[in-house]
Amino acid sequence: MINLNALLRRRVEYYEYPWAIEGHLRSAQSRLRSLFQASDVGFIFSKSMPRSGHRFLSECLTHYFGPELHYCGFYRPGCCHRIPCKRPHDGGLTNRYFMQKSHDFGFRDSTRLNGKYLIQYRSPIPRLQSNYDLAVARGTAVPSRESFTAFAERETVYFINFYRKWVAAPQLNAFTVAYEDLIEQQERTLTAAIGFITGDSGIDAASLARALAATLVGGNSGTGGVRDPMQHAFFDPVLFARLEHRVAKECGRDRIRFLFI
Repeated sequence: MINLNALLRRRVEYYEYPWAIEGHLRSAQSRLRSLFQASDVGFIFSKSMPRSGHRFLSECLTHYFGPELHYCGFYRPGCCHRIPCKRPHDGGLTNRYFMQKSHDFGFRDSTRLNGKYLIQYRSPIPRLQSNYDLAVARGTAVPSRESFTAFAERETVYFINFYRKWVAAPQLNAFTVAYEDLIEQQERTLTAAIGFITGDSGIDAASLARALAATLVGGNSGTGGVRDPMQHAFFDPVLFARLEHRVAKECGRDRIRFLFI
């Protein structure tokens, strides 16, 4: 018999719903796996809000590190869908670093794994607009004002929970990247991210120049260009102001770029 109190190292309260207990169990399982993960690779657990520049930053890092960095998209077919991944090496077992993506949709990912955490977030309204457009393009959302409003409400709840878990009180082994900093100060932000991963302030100038030349802001699929939120098909300043007020109330104003309040 599994003793939940012992496994979670605390008393399991009667009012905890199964999904909450499941989240704790998954986190405990990940921590256990992390104790036995490969020791010859530096693990980078990338936690990002969808449409916050993860693809762009991962491409920048791939161009900088080359074969030293092995990447796992997590949601792709054929992935083991485990955190930590059970296949952190490339085919030749030559990589020094391994980066694993997760949007932490169910907020079950552990914050206590052996490795470093690379956190990415973005201003709430442009992010949900971009994510809605992606959902429409994929056929998972029907383009209508009602659909957009419901989607925006859900995305705001996700933003709040993600921000409070990963951004508001970052750990010592975490580095946080705002989308706006990445596209407006690409070289500076990329340099800081590289230093965080390697643990060294020394940057290879040639590799950095190569990465910057290969990943132009706006010309790369990872950014898709910088759009004016007011030009969106379902622009609604009243809705956006209300959602931003909610985010500000729940998360604060210090690190978030608001557009309508």
